[in-house]
Amino acid sequence: MQATDERVKIILMEWAAYPPHRDKVVGKQKVRCGLARILDCMSRYDAGLPADVIVVINAAGSATAHGGGHSRRGVVQRWQQRREQQRITERLHRYSELPHQYPFVQTVCFRDNRGQDFGAYDFGYQLLQGQGHHGDVLFMNSSVAGPHEHGWLAKYREQFYRHPNVGLCGIALNSHNTSHEPSEFAPHVQSYFLYTNMRVLRDAVGQRLITDDADSADKLDIIQRGEIGVSQRVLQAGYGITSAAFPDFAYHHGGAWSIPTGDLRYSCQHQLPANTI
Repeated sequence: MQATDERVKIILMEWAAYPPHRDKVVGKQKVRCGLARILDCMSRYDAGLPADVIVVINAAGSATAHGGGHSRRGVVQRWQQRREQQRITERLHRYSELPHQYPFVQTVCFRDNRGQDFGAYDFGYQLLQGQGHHGDVLFMNSSVAGPHEHGWLAKYREQFYRHPNVGLCGIALNSHNTSHEPSEFAPHVQSYFLYTNMRVLRDAVGQRLITDDADSADKLDIIQRGEIGVSQRVLQAGYGITSAAFPDFAYHHGGAWSIPTGDLRYSCQHQLPANTI
């Protein structure tokens, strides 16, 4: 597949309740992440490609106070809810200022939490379709650490076009659906960082990445329909998946899986740096 000359569009998803700087524990690793950290790093390190960031904030305004009655516990509960709502309201104001702080942030969008991360990715995908974007797109969430080097985006674009007919590229691949036991072979790109192309998406998934009937409260349902489901549809459409962690490897449907299996962020033998660009 031939690269396009259009600017890369980055859909960067954040949950409104998260602090701007946070540490996420993945197995035995601590990931220094958060929306503010990512944007600061993007400002510090040149992407190596012209790119625009669209920030999508999930669950904006969803923490409303309710219930609890007149008991002491109910009063404390309502006070805690009001405090959380106040913190979110303050963050929403700061989010609105992001295009002024970071020139590469094109816009900030607010939505509910339907579909969780993939609902936000789908929201961004709909937006890009409406804008008539035909080039490359990166979907990522705020659990990513970095970037930590110049040319970080160009590296993933180069990997995406390195192998013939690749449809998805990420930081890492997972060979199995490890969200339940026994795990089944279900090769996919881990969804905190997905580099792809609008033509691939139109061909493989059509108009939607994930449908509205996905249960936003059921993380396993979102994983099955979103993270695994999108990769599976891309593979079934005849495209391959690849990653920066194993640059010489690309998997196509029915092919051999020649790299270590499972989620290597949790592996003792083949552990990868968790969520790091």
